[in-house]
Order: sequence, then structure tokens, then C-alpha cells
Amino acid sequence: MIREMKSEDIEEVLSINQECFNSDAWSRKAFEREFELKHSYKFVLEEDGKIVGYAVVWKIFEDATLMSIAIRKDRWGRGYGKRLMGFLIDYLSGKAERFLLDVRRSNIRAIRLYQSLGFKIVSERKKYYSDGENALQMVLELEVKDENKGKTSEAVGK
Repeated sequence: MIREMKSEDIEEVLSINQECFNSDAWSRKAFEREFELKHSYKFVLEEDGKIVGYAVVWKIFEDATLMSIAIRKDRWGRGYGKRLMGFLIDYLSGKAERFLLDVRRSNIRAIRLYQSLGFKIVSERKKYYSDGENALQMVLELEVKDENKGKTSEAVGK
């Protein structure tokens, strides 16, 4: 089940974040701050009442940006990441024109997942991460039916 993140989920979400990100892990304060931001959308993926993944997306004007996503390492390879990303794409359709994200150049598993969902690499950010690794910027153009013209358009509006 995927649902909106609540402030009481921070402990479990923080644990997943620290397990997956090491030097680039978010602090408790960073997660708490997300609840104060109107442009922040936060979700958790639960299995049997336990949080196994989360995602944080910022929606500013026509762009949605994936700020953080992680799945517990013991759940990797089971489709949870694809399920959570698919949910986000569906959720953002009608709310944003583009879905953007940054991913470590070395994170082949994530890059393949994003590409399988239609994301394209558009640029490389030099020394983006705290350890100096480059990031690939990827984008997915979201489609929605244009109600004014009755045909599909690349522009997405709420």
C-alpha cells in the first residue's frame, strides 16, 4: 500500500534513508522540514504495516523533482522501486509537465529502472554528490489529455 507520509513515519523513513545513502543521507531535521513545505509531496510504501520504502517529490510550477527515494535493501529486486515510481508518475500526471531526477552515475540499477519507465538522460552534473561523484539528470515528459482540444498533449495541467 502506498500512502501519504505522516510525521510519525519519520523514524522508519530516516532508517531507510540512512541505510541506502551513507554520506548523502538526509537528517531528521531535513525530513521534518518537508512537512512545512507546501510544494513537498511525501509518500511511503508499506508491506504488512511496515514501511519498506518512501519518496519525496517537490512540485514547483510545471516541474516535479524527485528529491529522495529509497527502498529497504532487503527488499531490493522485488519491484518495489518500480511500483513506487509508477505511483508517482500517475500521481503527477495532471499536476506537472515534467518529472525530473538526479541519479548517481554509478547507480546502474536505478538508471535502468528510470529508463524502463521512460526517463531520458538530459545532462550530467559534475561533482554533484558530497563524495565528488557526478549525477545524471533525467527527465520524463508527462502526458495528459488536453481538455481544450480533446487530444493528447505534452503539457500537463491540474
